[in-house]
Amino acid sequence: MQSVDLLHGVIPISKAASSLAQLFQFANRADAPVIITQKGMASGVLLTIEQFTTLRNQAMHAEQSSFEPEAIADVPVEES
Repeated sequence: MQSVDLLHGVIPISKAASSLAQLFQFANRADAPVIITQKGMASGVLLTIEQFTTLRNQAMHAEQSSFEPEAIADVPVEES
């Protein structure tokens, strides 16, 4: 996935609402997310399912690799 093109990949929400199919085509062709703005501020991101799946997998991998089981072994356990 490429970096976000802030010159060509940003669109106001009013235009996004009327051209959603075209925006998905753009996201697919450019292999980049589309930033959607509201009142001039970034308010959302349109991703293809492939882009979403890639990001979700990266997040899950990062979360799993940050888990250190040996750190838990050092935590004292209270006996009742």
